[in-house]
Amino acid sequence: MVLIEAEGDRVTRENYGITGFNNIDLVASGGRAVEIIDFDNPVPVPGLLTFTWTAQDGPAGKYDISIAYFDEEDGDSPLTFSVNGQVVGTYVYDLNLLANRPEPTAEPRNYVPLSGGNSSGTLSAEANPNAIFQNIDLAPDDVIQISVLANSNGNFTDENGDGTFERGRLDAIEITRIPSVDLFWHNPVNGQVALWTLNGQGTSVETTAFITDQSGQEVSVLENDGLKASGVIDLGDGIRNPLWRDTVTGGIAVWNMERSEFQDAITTQAPAGQPGSDLSWEIRGTGDVNGGGAEEIFWYNTSSGEIAVWEIDETGFQNATFITDSNGEQMIESPLSSWRLVAAGDMDGDGDADAIWENMTTEQFAYWRLDGTVYQEAVLITSRPADGPWEFRGAYDANRDGIDDFFFRNSQGQNGLWIIENNSVSEENILGITPSVPDIDFSFYV
Repeated sequence: MVLIEAEGDRVTRENYGITGFNNIDLVASGGRAVEIIDFDNPVPVPGLLTFTWTAQDGPAGKYDISIAYFDEEDGDSPLTFSVNGQVVGTYVYDLNLLANRPEPTAEPRNYVPLSGGNSSGTLSAEANPNAIFQNIDLAPDDVIQISVLANSNGNFTDENGDGTFERGRLDAIEITRIPSVDLFWHNPVNGQVALWTLNGQGTSVETTAFITDQSGQEVSVLENDGLKASGVIDLGDGIRNPLWRDTVTGGIAVWNMERSEFQDAITTQAPAGQPGSDLSWEIRGTGDVNGGGAEEIFWYNTSSGEIAVWEIDETGFQNATFITDSNGEQMIESPLSSWRLVAAGDMDGDGDADAIWENMTTEQFAYWRLDGTVYQEAVLITSRPADGPWEFRGAYDANRDGIDDFFFRNSQGQNGLWIIENNSVSEENILGITPSVPDIDFSFYV
């Protein structure tokens, strides 16, 4: 969750002034709100708030927008929410909560908080419209604008007989990432499947939810159901979806999610003879190899040592490409090698996924730096061994710095994280993730 104070330094304001008048300071976040300055011009002049979404605020994805404001009796102010100059939602201040007369104006009784009812009892939690906008696409460097017009319905006048205006008074904007999948959990013993979203550092949980169907019933996938949890994949819409492998046919399933609600599954299988078409091929990770926004599936052949990448979209399998060297020769890593392909992720910050390896003898990590699907060089990650009870669980950009980090789980149910910087892991970047999950039948995937 990111809270943007309308009066704060990161917001550019046009035709908006800052106020704490009439006990606004008692309820507004930060003790201040903004109000339109030029409000009775024959040609309406909107109040305009502008700020930029950053990588520190959150990754590309879907977000809910809540707005705390004062909804007065003397008008129905229209609000427009835009991203990069495109209108993505509109709203009208039309709750018309009670205020003083003959000058109905902003005060605690007509405050609409970010959640719940207001302290004056004039607005119940059930009547609170927040989140005002839902499922809004945001990405780093997007420019957000909120435009509000002052409004008078002509129903109220002050002591001089002049019309009064609702002046678009706005307190704060709360932007919350829609629960998606940072960590995808599965317990094959009891069948439960769940989602975690993490904070901006990846070290603690922000939201948890068991996956349900559209009727609200928890979804269950038991060990003998023939599906093996195999990771998480983004097909290009910013939503990370659970990825499954059919242990009988070798096909895959991608679960389309709406928050934590299962919608449907994309099921697909490669043609015979193609990578991934039989059970000698195993899923070893997902990542965007070409910078196109959608992730591909990385496969390893446990018989031949071949490595390949699947391109997939909402219709299913599209094509398969082998990892080659710069001469076009297939890269092979023998199944007898100590090095095991364990994940895919962007390790060099170029926007493309690389192939991540773990040495099962020395417990060191390295990656193949890739240009698309072409091998460039091998790079060793400088770190202490991943020893003891810890098991590598996947790579994901936990702290949103453009470099994927490593996730671990141990036999005591604790979860951990290595923050990767400059191809190394310092002791201070070896972190725990709270809370732990003592039930070791649960495992997570990233």
